[in-house]
Amino acid sequence: MERWNGHTWEPHGFAANLAEARRILYPDANTDPTPAPPASQPMAPGKGRHRKPGPPPPPRSRR
Repeated sequence: MERWNGHTWEPHGFAANLAEARRILYPDANTDPTPAPPASQPMAPGKGRHRKPGPPPPPRSRR
């Protein structure tokens, strides 16, 4: 098994199967090893880097 220390993967130990690996990595049986994702929040309107472009603006009239 390996653990991420924030910068690189480092050796942590050996396990014969998944159940043993979970016991080693998550010794507290009451905690869920995969935390629940945060509550989803809809994206606010705006111009973000990865948002789809909206319709083009209407043409300006020249006077």
